[in-house]
Amino acid sequence: MMKNLLKTNLIVGFRSFVYPIYVLIGLVYGLMLMAFPEKYLPTMVPLFLLFEPGLVGFMFVGTEIFAEKKDGAISALAVTPMEWRSYILAKTAIMSVLSVIGAVLIMALGTRSLSGLPYVTVGVFLCSVVYTLLGIGISAKYRDLDDYFIPIMAVLVVSLLPFAHYHGYLTNSLWKVLYIVPSYPALYFFKAPFVDVSRDTLALSAAVLLLWSGIAYHIAKIRFYRYAVEGVR
Repeated sequence: MMKNLLKTNLIVGFRSFVYPIYVLIGLVYGLMLMAFPEKYLPTMVPLFLLFEPGLVGFMFVGTEIFAEKKDGAISALAVTPMEWRSYILAKTAIMSVLSVIGAVLIMALGTRSLSGLPYVTVGVFLCSVVYTLLGIGISAKYRDLDDYFIPIMAVLVVSLLPFAHYHGYLTNSLWKVLYIVPSYPALYFFKAPFVDVSRDTLALSAAVLLLWSGIAYHIAKIRFYRYAVEGVR
């Protein structure tokens, strides 16, 4: 069942140009970074990496859910013996792999190097898993992108605050609460190609992202079934 879902999602995603556009965004980000002087790359590359797997993925998976609601795909699947867990995991797997491809393009073009790519790959994959699952769970309640706009903006703002805190713009001790935002541990992986980040910090960051993945999956499973499958408003 999982294999069929992956195949179907890939076919639909490429036919609707959702997946090619997602990869194209990574290409565009990489080309944009080529315009920056090298001294700015340690700051700008992590920011673009955060946008690619997290924030763009959060929006795109919501767009997919809306399209499948409108064309009746979810309603049709509801009468099959399929487990919705497989549906959720299939979408998450595809989006995460596409995010890694986008990250490779960003690194290869933006930095003209693949140094530190293993760190970036791990961080991007885990970050994408979290934000894709959150996107599935949150978007399940809405019918179109207009309704989904406010959640997108809220996630955008909250996810960028750790970036500001990391670079010393938010200095009050109260801002330490931002450590629980999933973009913060991901940021350590994105900075690793440019600055020394200890293995303990990376291990802790991975553990936090895995914890967030479990939380996000629980949210996605409950909300998707309630709002997208059962149609509760």
